[in-house]
Amino acid sequence: MTDVKTKDAKDIWARDFDYISVKRDGHILEITIDRADRYNALHGGAHQELHDIFDGYEQDPDLWVAIITGAGDKAFCSGNDLKATSEGQDIEPASSGFGGLTDRWGREKPVIAAVNGVAMGGGCEIVLASDIAVADAHAKFALPEVKVGLFAAAGGVQRLTRQIGRKAAMELILTGRAITADRACELGIINRVASEGETAMDIAREIAKEITMVSPTAVRASKRVLNALEEDIERLPEAFAGNTAEFDVVLKSNDGKEGVKAFVEKRAPNWTNS
Repeated sequence: MTDVKTKDAKDIWARDFDYISVKRDGHILEITIDRADRYNALHGGAHQELHDIFDGYEQDPDLWVAIITGAGDKAFCSGNDLKATSEGQDIEPASSGFGGLTDRWGREKPVIAAVNGVAMGGGCEIVLASDIAVADAHAKFALPEVKVGLFAAAGGVQRLTRQIGRKAAMELILTGRAITADRACELGIINRVASEGETAMDIAREIAKEITMVSPTAVRASKRVLNALEEDIERLPEAFAGNTAEFDVVLKSNDGKEGVKAFVEKRAPNWTNS
């Protein structure tokens, strides 16, 4: 008898997605955010497709490792689609968080981020939520939400602080400053930077292939142990719950509205501290 979850996982790969492309290569799943004209920014529809794809990945026993990247060579993911926001479109992520990944607790299968360009806001938070991250030399990383009156509410504040330390994280979080791929590697945000003649996807595929050559059972066990070793791991969902309330406050504030409006109108925001 076919397991229902396994059957559903198989069925999803027959779907035609509007905003995301997927490719299976043996035990490897390649996921590409396919909105290059919007710098691979995400809105409600794209979030839902990524949610469904990561659900399928987790449930499919034939898939052992996933790679996520962006279409083109300019952007991995530039975060929320603020133009869609200004037009009143739905940009809300699914229950699994930004890009279907940032609130997906207890993942037992590895996700590799191949950063092929700018990773801003939620895009950077996808990188922080991945297990392994590699980048092209021209990639940039930032949590610039404060520049538009918002804050990194998809785990960026927590994960960045845990991964690189409080003071280094605070400098990036409070200024919204962008950093280079080399600096991101120095800080520990990513594992490697592509050398001349190779790409982030080349490296990601190489690592993914290595992972498929070892025991998938041992990989999942290692992931479970590493997750359990994370300090206060059980309290992280509670910490993230506070993000929703705080994000709602800033989104409804005058500064929050002004920041998004100024971004769309391509002008400097006029902050009123209200």
